[in-house]
Amino acid sequence: MAKYITKESKPGKGIDKDAPEKRRFFLFFELFFEKITKLIGLNFMYFICLLPLILGVYYSVIVNSLIETPADILRYPPIVFTPSLLGTALLCASIFITGPATAGFTYVIRNMQRREHTWVLSDFFEHFKKNFKQGIIMSVVDIAACMVLYVALMFYLYIMPVDAPEMGTLIPIMGAMFVGAVSIVFLWAHYYIYTMMVTFKLDFGKLFKNSLIFAIAKLPLNLLITAFLALIGGSLIYTLSFTGIIAGVFIPVIFFSLTGFIIIFSTYPTIDKVMIQKVNRRVLNTRG
Repeated sequence: MAKYITKESKPGKGIDKDAPEKRRFFLFFELFFEKITKLIGLNFMYFICLLPLILGVYYSVIVNSLIETPADILRYPPIVFTPSLLGTALLCASIFITGPATAGFTYVIRNMQRREHTWVLSDFFEHFKKNFKQGIIMSVVDIAACMVLYVALMFYLYIMPVDAPEMGTLIPIMGAMFVGAVSIVFLWAHYYIYTMMVTFKLDFGKLFKNSLIFAIAKLPLNLLITAFLALIGGSLIYTLSFTGIIAGVFIPVIFFSLTGFIIIFSTYPTIDKVMIQKVNRRVLNTRG
């Protein structure tokens, strides 16, 4: 009927369409604490699905032993990759789990923020299977992009200044800034792509294209979301200097659900306005 076809959602009790809409700031906390038990269960399931990726990175990355002082960070990469067979095997296994699991995770939280009924366990695995193919493609794209961006950043920050000192400092700095900018836009695209994946019947090319458009067009919103996520992540890292217990509990219990809820709650109204409502208006105009 139109460029975008909305995927079917399960019926639920929902809310009264005539009920007054609360301010988004207050609505966020109301929905979050209303669904807190489901979010904890969802977080634990998603954490289990992410373990191959987390352990794969853990066994593939080590802190550079050449760094002994803060000044050494300017001369040596802070982390290096190792040809760990176990790490490589876990990263390969994560390709078949991480993307589809993120789709199921996103679907459940999307329904929560739309105030639609959702069964955490069944809906998670149902949309794990429904989005399995596109989830795998996204996993491959993510791993490949992270490797390419990391190598490019190391090239401009460490290899070029040593191997080509005649290039000066301007080109390496500009190159590193460009890689950083691409990395940020790539991150912002993830704020949208999985929500669109579980909401619309689009091929992967259109999904990725639309997510990049949103990543650039919604710059202020994406900056605000990133600031909140950085605050949460920074606070978590800060506590590690005192004790690992907080991180050890917070991450498997609520970390992913909290950050996912922030992202989806903030970005879904944009997707709804630009894609869903726009298509609905076109259909009504055509019928009229």
